[in-house]
Amino acid sequence: MQQLVRRPAYALLALTLSCIALAACIAWIALQQPWLGVQMAVVDDKVQVVQLAKPLASQIPVGVEVRRLVSASGLSQELKTTDLIEEPDFFDTYSEMTEFFERQSKFDTMLRDKQVSLIWADATGVETQTELTPKQRPLSSLPRVFWFQIFAGFFGFLIASWILLLRKDDWAARMFWLSGLAFPLFTIPAALYSTRELAMHGETIRWLASLNHFGANMFGCALVAIFMTYPRKLVRPLHLLWLPAIFGVWLSADVFRWAPDQDWGSRIPVTIEMLMAIVFAAVQWRKTRGQPLERAALRWFTLSTLIGSGLFIFITFGSQVLGLFDMPQQGYAFGYFLIIYIGIALGLRHYQLFDMDEWAYRGFMWVVGAISVIALDALLLYFGLTEATSLGFSLLIAGWLYFPLRQWMWQRIVKKYYPKLETLLPELSAIAFTASNGEQKIHWETFLMRVFDPLELKQEEAPLPECKVCEEGLALQVAAFATLPSYRLRYAGRGTRLFSTRDAEFALALSQLLQQVMGGRSSYEQGVAQERLRIGRDLHDNIGARLLKLIHHLRGTPDADIARDAMKDLRTAIAAMDSHPVPLLNALGDWRAEANSRCEAAGCKLNWLQPEILSVVQLLPRTKAMLESVLRELVTNALKHANPDNIEIQIDAATGQLQISVTNDGNLSETATWKDGYGLRNIRGRMEELGGSLAITSFPGEVKLSIKATLA
Repeated sequence: MQQLVRRPAYALLALTLSCIALAACIAWIALQQPWLGVQMAVVDDKVQVVQLAKPLASQIPVGVEVRRLVSASGLSQELKTTDLIEEPDFFDTYSEMTEFFERQSKFDTMLRDKQVSLIWADATGVETQTELTPKQRPLSSLPRVFWFQIFAGFFGFLIASWILLLRKDDWAARMFWLSGLAFPLFTIPAALYSTRELAMHGETIRWLASLNHFGANMFGCALVAIFMTYPRKLVRPLHLLWLPAIFGVWLSADVFRWAPDQDWGSRIPVTIEMLMAIVFAAVQWRKTRGQPLERAALRWFTLSTLIGSGLFIFITFGSQVLGLFDMPQQGYAFGYFLIIYIGIALGLRHYQLFDMDEWAYRGFMWVVGAISVIALDALLLYFGLTEATSLGFSLLIAGWLYFPLRQWMWQRIVKKYYPKLETLLPELSAIAFTASNGEQKIHWETFLMRVFDPLELKQEEAPLPECKVCEEGLALQVAAFATLPSYRLRYAGRGTRLFSTRDAEFALALSQLLQQVMGGRSSYEQGVAQERLRIGRDLHDNIGARLLKLIHHLRGTPDADIARDAMKDLRTAIAAMDSHPVPLLNALGDWRAEANSRCEAAGCKLNWLQPEILSVVQLLPRTKAMLESVLRELVTNALKHANPDNIEIQIDAATGQLQISVTNDGNLSETATWKDGYGLRNIRGRMEELGGSLAITSFPGEVKLSIKATLA
């Protein structure tokens, strides 16, 4: 395993060192250009001196207009503002580009002469000639934008290589690596010709520009191929070759000037590639319906591409078309493509995709907020407002519209998955105060299903200590606590989204809240149990002792039986306060012994019928006491009112219910004429409390009273 980890690391290290070596070679090539030590720029449609090397500071003032160059051999050429253009793609026609290349070649020839005369004019228009000696360009003269373009190109390539090393068999990773390979192919040529001091040979610029176009086309083809192969393979890999075949022919038309102009040669094919990427991204979105992990990766792609490309287009449009601000050096625009690379890389690596909804929301709202302010500012400027006034109104109007929209989208996108806490508190309380552990577990599972709406909920075999997102966001682990086990929830929102860290935090908060409520319930029950124990002891030690004394005192008299019955009722009441469940078989044994002794005393025969095998059921003390009182009352009624010769008690404990039937053969009137007395009303009330019922039926020569109760 360590070797598998080391090999990609070593390969990435080797690529990094190679990129550093190539960067050094590119810097060396840039330093081979002749250098005057005069940095010029276009200011107010004039070519002006903006910075000088120290030895020239006393010869040429900063801010003067540079009009022409004259070489020692007599070559002379006027300076135009277009001579300082960084990117030849700014020209619309090939004829303009050809003229630009020819002028660059002439300047390059002049700069390679032994001496050059710089003709400049001050503010009054008086011309002055300064003799300059071209030298080899020093390393310190290379601007920051040069190094930034080199860094951007190689860093993008290293990101793509890292993904390929980790996912060699993935076609999307392969296409991503091709785009990474194309990245330095259009950043490095641009770094060389865009950071020249004044001139570079025209043919050199032409071929560097062609290499720049090749890299841009290759990058676009690779981006389209990524969306054609990830997350789902939309075409066979062999069909991807059609992309370089078609756009390669188009590139040839640009390189050899077969196209009508720059629009058809380089701009339209790149635009088509971007549109194709959008179309295939939409197809992928449709194909990945019901696959939250794949959709989250696709959202990373879309968001990063939207932000990177959107910023590039916005900066270009805002500066060149609207004139809202100065156009930054084009080399820095390659940084926007790094946003695309980082987003696609994170998507392919499935890194933190489960937090995508919130990140996507924040990124989208950041872009919307910035664009709304700039757009309003441009609109107000168009209608004649001053810059300060228009900016103030833009911020005010955008604030009125933006912040309510932001809050509304937050509720719709991020918080829509979470019910309000006040609606969950009653359910948590109901779970905490559920009587049995089994029912409590069922209610907790139902609660988790309602809150997170997963497609699957599975109890973990071993208790897990924490709530966290796992399986790259497909599953949520809910920790065990109190008597409740751990669970694993999979496919949130019926499979429409991933679990996020917010889900894990929400599940933890719900678990802790339920645990606190259960702790309060436990403390309450403990206090109740202690109070019952105290009351039971007081009854047993005080009232019980007095009844026992009374029984001994009345021994041999009819009143002794009354005292004994009172003692039995007292013991039943004390037993009901006991917190320990009683096995059904033990309870039936106690009831049979008591009924048998009472029937013997009344000269009646008892026939007790119960199944040989009974299910293992535990009766709560309160349930046992109430059933015992009801059975005692049924036997008492039979002995008291019917004077029977035989009493039959039949027990049935099947299907989760206990049924007790008491049948006697005594002398009783028709049951239809019976009126509920105090005893029958008590029996009915107790059975209703137990969720059961009392049924009275009569047959020739016998009456049958049956009770049914749910076992718990």
